[in-house]
Amino acid sequence: MDDFPEQYELLGFFESEPEFTDNIDEVPCYYNRMTYRTTRGSDVIYCVIELASGLLNLVWEKSGTLVSSLNLEEITSLAVISNNGEEKLIAKFGDSSGLLDFELQLKPSVHVKWGNER
Repeated sequence: MDDFPEQYELLGFFESEPEFTDNIDEVPCYYNRMTYRTTRGSDVIYCVIELASGLLNLVWEKSGTLVSSLNLEEITSLAVISNNGEEKLIAKFGDSSGLLDFELQLKPSVHVKWGNER
């Protein structure tokens, strides 16, 4: 992944500390697997990010029922964007993938946007 957010940006977006697969003192964040868990009312979001591998896995549950489960690969960049009270995590894919940007919004409400180009 070429561009990615700072740790404090991800912490602010998810409003939770990540769980790391490997000891953070031995394996830097970029090469580690970070799992974030956040709750917004009846919505629970689990997001696993592997920066070096370009992977993002998302599980969204509402009142204990699965709403969405996505496994995204070949992400080229990841950014946290705040604008007019909305916060989004945006994942971009390579130009040749034919995939539109993936957007995860947590504030003011949970929303996911993603698709294919026509």
